[in-house]
Formats: sequence, C-alpha cells, structure tokens
Amino acid sequence: MLRATFLGHQGWLVRGGDTHVLVDPLLGAGFGHGGLCGELYPPRRLDLAAFPAIDAVVLSHEHDDHFDVPSLLRLDRRIPIYFPERGSIAGRGLLRELGFAVRPLAPAADHAIGELRLRTFVADHRGADLGDEWEVAPMILRDRAGDGALASSIDVPPPPAMLAALGELAPRPGIWAHASNTSIAAHQRLGATTAAPPSDAAAITSALLQRYAAIERAWGAPAALAIVGGGWSFPGERAWQNHAAFPVEGERLAAALAAVAPDTRCLAALPGTTLTMVGGELVGLEDEAPFVAALPRERWPARDYRPGIAAVAEYGPASGERGFDERRLGELFAGLDDLARHLYGGALFRALMALDPGECGGRLPAIALRLRQDPAGAALVLRYDPSACCFRQVESAAPSEEFVGGIECWASDLLGLFAGELGPSALCYAGRLRVWNHAPRRLWVSPHLLWTFAHPLRRPAATARLYRRLVAAAGAITPVIRGA
Repeated sequence: MLRATFLGHQGWLVRGGDTHVLVDPLLGAGFGHGGLCGELYPPRRLDLAAFPAIDAVVLSHEHDDHFDVPSLLRLDRRIPIYFPERGSIAGRGLLRELGFAVRPLAPAADHAIGELRLRTFVADHRGADLGDEWEVAPMILRDRAGDGALASSIDVPPPPAMLAALGELAPRPGIWAHASNTSIAAHQRLGATTAAPPSDAAAITSALLQRYAAIERAWGAPAALAIVGGGWSFPGERAWQNHAAFPVEGERLAAALAAVAPDTRCLAALPGTTLTMVGGELVGLEDEAPFVAALPRERWPARDYRPGIAAVAEYGPASGERGFDERRLGELFAGLDDLARHLYGGALFRALMALDPGECGGRLPAIALRLRQDPAGAALVLRYDPSACCFRQVESAAPSEEFVGGIECWASDLLGLFAGELGPSALCYAGRLRVWNHAPRRLWVSPHLLWTFAHPLRRPAATARLYRRLVAAAGAITPVIRGA
C-alpha cells in the first residue's frame, strides 16, 4: 500500500509499508524565512505530536518554501535528511550543526528508504530558462511492493529523462503532483494606475493541459493528478495583495483538467488530502488525516483575483527599520558592489547594452536604485554604471521618471539582504518594494533580480548567517515529530 498525505504548499507525508517519509515539510504557519513573506494557505489544523514516526526527510531544493528552518527544528535529530548533493554548503552545514545525519540527495540516482524507493532526475538548465532552481530534484517515490507511486517535477517542467523513466519505474500510473506557483507582481510597479492585469488563467490552464498531455503520453493516464503549490497568503496590512497576486486557484485548474481527462482523478489538494493506492489502483481518497486538516473555508483569507487593483502606494520595511544607520553605509556600498558584479553578463546587462537611447522616451538609458532612508522621503539614489561595474550615488528628485528602469525599496531592507539578516522572499514578492520600467519591450526590471542575487549557491556565507539568525530567533523549540 502507498499512502500520500498532502501537508500544504508542496509538502507530503508518504507511506510505503511501514516506512514514512516527509517531503519538503512546512510545519508552521509562517511562509518564507522568518515568516516574513506571508502565511501558509489555506490555513490548517496541524497536530505534530500525532504524526507517525518518520524514517527520513527529503528536501527537493533550498528555496525557503521547501527548506524551512523552524520546521527542521521540530524534527527529531535522529531522522536522516536527504539534502541535494548540489545544494549549498550553507544548507548542508546548518543541518549538521543542528545534529542531523545528512545524506546526499544525488541527482539522477536511486535511493532506498525502507519500503520506499526514491528516484531523482536532473532539471535541464541548458534547454530552457528554469530560473534559479539549480539543484532542484524532480522525483518519483514508489513502494517496494509496487502498489503505487507519487511523482512530481517540483518547480520545473518534467525533464525528458523523467518522462521516459516513469513507465519503467511504475508501470501502473500513479499520482502526479503538479505545482501551480504562478503569481503576479504587477501590483509592485511604481507609477502604475492599474497594476493588476486581467487574469492569465487561460494561459496557466493551457500550460497545465500541455504538461498533462506529455505525462499521459509517457506514462498513461495518472491515477490522480493533484494541484499543489501557491500555498501562501498575505496577512494584515498586506492582505489586499491576495486579490492581485494569485491569478487562478487550484480548484479552477482541477476542473479544467477533469473536463478533458476523464480517466484521471483531478483535484486541488488541501492540507490533509490523503490518497491511497493498492495494486496500482487509487482505492482511497480522504479529506483529512489525524495529524493535519484544512480549517473550514470560512476561516480562509479571501484570495479571489481582482484585476485593476492599483499599485502599492505605500509599504513598510520587512526589517521594521524605517530609518537607516549611517554607520553601516560602507557595508551597504560593499553589498552594492557585489550586486553590480552579479549583473555582469546577465539578461538585464545584455538588454542595457542593446538599448537604443531613442527607445527610452527621453529618459536616461540606465537603471537606478532608490533606497528609502526615512518616512519623510529621504532616499539614496544610485545609478548602475556597467563601465565601472558599480553603483554610483547620484542626485535625482524623481529617479522613476529620469531613468528608464529601476527598483525602489527601503535601504534597511537591502542592507538586511546583503548582510544575511533577511531572506529574499521577505523583500521581493511580499509587497515591500516597487519597480519601474519605461521600455518594457526592450528591458525588464523585476524583483527577481534580487531573488537570484541572494541564492544560497551564490552567497553561501551570507546564507549561513541567515540560517543561524533564524535558529536563534526561533528560540528553544522542542522536537515533536519522532524518528522511526
């Protein structure tokens, strides 16, 4: 028997025989490092003491919606953790400091975990732009008895090698988990009058149908396809973003797929959704488990998409610091030098080098940073100078009008990112910065610039400092989930 219980976002508890494995568990209410991005959605009832004893934890990659430090602190240190072999030394080092036995999650390899078999695959970064999912491990988990399988390509399209191997590894099609993580950041554009565009639900649905068709050709109709991902919401004063960031909900995607895939059980998984397979057949579908269940819908924050919502007009710093300590100015400029080096040769750099000044509407063919220093409006303005590979401080009363593109955020937040005091999710897609771009067909300035800059593989030392800060901020957490 194979049983797969959805925990939320992209987390699973998978059971094969008497073996239990956690995959990418998020075991608290916060989303993103320190919970600064948002809250887990939909909200759930979680009883950690009721979890079965766990034989292993599998972490597919090091992004903070999969590698969550407070969740790791809730685990018995006797539970071995499979961490990507190509992940950063910061992540591996933290796990060892916490007392876990770290086992390499090797790419394109088989791993035996009790009664379960885990096969990993390699995402092909040569053939497509997969963002910064460098070390992600698409995978299939199956029980040794051959009753069923759970497969997911996580945050990337299924690589050809994975599609080719599905039928051999699990001749009877099992459960496919499709991560629908599409969100919109248009409401973070500076100066936009109506930031949230019409929902691109049709395009997202079309992409899902194309992926399903590829899976069906390679494997046959899956016993079930579970829509997962997109599992966060914005709380408090940022709650309005819930109506601007999420263009389509899982229920709509599942309904669209069900209309064309009558041989597959299509569902939007909720915390507690449990699928059971025996003999290659889906024999059970339960709404909740003893240790996890979604709260009643009336307790969910509203996330219906509302096009036309005006761009963010005001925002607070993730750090909570609305002033800037001038004594750290040297530290800020050292971080800016690192950011300038990061830009060299990348997509934005190439676009700037190819930019015709006549395409800029009379604006400077350059990008700028506006770093807010206090609530009264004081700000540092810096122009990116490719010829010197640096950011130079300039005088500009309205950089969003003077320069063709740029980013605005709190100076304290950018310094926190540089210093390993904040994770990028707290800043980039949480409504705590704004961007502008006056030549969108030739140049695109996005919060993703800071996201890729802060990847653990690019800055392992800063990431290690961040992880240790998260451990210290969590305080004394007693491990609740037992090891087998």
